[in-house]
Amino acid sequence: MILGLSHVAFGCDDIEAATARLAGFGYGQRFNAPDLENHVDKAPFLSRYQSRHHIRALSREGAMAIELLDHGSLVGEQAAALIPVFKSAAPCPDWLARAPDDLPITAEGLDRLRETLGQPARAFHDPVLSMTLLWVCADGDAPGLHACALPTPDPEATATLLGQLRFRPDASGLWSLLTPLPALQARLIPVAARKAPGWTGTPRLDAPGCACLAFMARGTDHAPLPAALQGHTVSFSLPINGKDSRITLARPDHGPMIELVDQTA
Repeated sequence: MILGLSHVAFGCDDIEAATARLAGFGYGQRFNAPDLENHVDKAPFLSRYQSRHHIRALSREGAMAIELLDHGSLVGEQAAALIPVFKSAAPCPDWLARAPDDLPITAEGLDRLRETLGQPARAFHDPVLSMTLLWVCADGDAPGLHACALPTPDPEATATLLGQLRFRPDASGLWSLLTPLPALQARLIPVAARKAPGWTGTPRLDAPGCACLAFMARGTDHAPLPAALQGHTVSFSLPINGKDSRITLARPDHGPMIELVDQTA
């Protein structure tokens, strides 16, 4: 059973710089694991496997939780699976503006984003986070990661996947996770996808951008996975932040990798 969001994974190659960038949005460290075992079963989900890696979990009240993943280097093009939507009073001064045509989102998808967010989303490349992202004015809301756009070539399959992950849509097209705890909330906006240079439809954990959406879960050792996740799936155990954890990684046909983090066994 899915309990709520664990984190959105951000690939990075300078975890200290990325932490400082996110601190500017009010994020603080939840835990840090600078020499964590990289389980060998994760190799198919990486471009270049290495036995150790560095993770750092960050959170901010009112925003989605983030985990920074440093596998030693970033490999390949940015994952098109998830595009973060940040809110703040103003864009960061060193962000580089990107044209809407640079995004892996159709014109209709951009219209959907505007309708859902209530304002046009502007695209920027962040040289510190090494990714292209979307930004909207906070309008009094908490700064930070507000939502993620989810480009998809198959809206029906994506709706099925999100439903099985306990997301529900509102009238605007925003899908929110069913959880009573605000700290575990996640918000996704499915939009029509298109191919675009500099983006890949095959998410990898060591690629730039956001390749993985992780959830807190329980019962993963005996309960069946949602049907939409029963494809390329691996499970293994690791101690994370002092707790024995059962990790399940799945790669759906479309969209980001899905990780289930079970610390209830």
